[in-house]
Amino acid sequence: MEILKDKLAVVLVTYNRLAFIKQIYESIKNQTKKPDKIIIVNNSSTDGTLEWLEQTQKNDNMLLFITQPNLGSSGGQYTAFKTAYELGYEWIWEMDDDVLPRPDCLEILWKYRQENTIIAPLRYTKEGEVFYNEIIKFNHTNIFKTFWEIVTDSSILNKEIQFVEGLTFEGAFFHRSLIQKIGLPDKRIFIFGDDTDFCIRATRAGFKLALIPNAKMDRLLKVNYYQQIHTPKRYYIMRNQMLADRFYGNWSVRNIRPLIYMLKWLFGRTNSFQDIKITFKAYWDAIRTKPLKDYYAQE
Repeated sequence: MEILKDKLAVVLVTYNRLAFIKQIYESIKNQTKKPDKIIIVNNSSTDGTLEWLEQTQKNDNMLLFITQPNLGSSGGQYTAFKTAYELGYEWIWEMDDDVLPRPDCLEILWKYRQENTIIAPLRYTKEGEVFYNEIIKFNHTNIFKTFWEIVTDSSILNKEIQFVEGLTFEGAFFHRSLIQKIGLPDKRIFIFGDDTDFCIRATRAGFKLALIPNAKMDRLLKVNYYQQIHTPKRYYIMRNQMLADRFYGNWSVRNIRPLIYMLKWLFGRTNSFQDIKITFKAYWDAIRTKPLKDYYAQE
């Protein structure tokens, strides 16, 4: 495979957010550091996204889009990463369909690029405040403490770089060797936690993760995690949290903490019989799902 030295592909996954995609596309095109390719994976949007992509691609040879069934965030990122990798791009900048990079975001990230480090910008909420949810340290050993042991706070604003253990799939920038070493996002996760799983695999393979506060990105939606608990997304929120424990925890975390989580969900955040059924299903599916074993890519 021919490697496109110093060439960068932006990869973006979308589902039914045409208005946002238009804004993000223009923002990427207008970066002070220009990317070499924009790859958009369309998870079968029904809001006119396909028609807009077809029309836009006619006038922009930088744009490549792929339409596939709705495989969720993880299935979209799987295809996006795989496409950029197989096309030979040395560097990949991952994007979600509800984050808007500021004009110099890529230029700043580019200055910090290293083959052994995933870097990401600082994100701001729709209200203009810093969004602190990168994880400085995960807890894989103590069943009585939260999985997210240390979360970023305002202390990072005074730093040029903040090393972490967990970043989101909202602006992650990395070298192709990462995919060669750990493979692609786990498609089975669908939504919620695909980035967590990917980051843990990366750190265990010897890669560093770092937040670059001077590189900035704005979220276009309000954070509404708890509003999604009593929706079909409840299943993925719970199952995937348990999967992280099952895949990466010590014996007690693997076997006891998922049970603790299930009980907390049942007695603390259950409003209906349907909630109860989903909670039990999430637990059962989590304890019988095995980690990936065949995710290694070949050059």
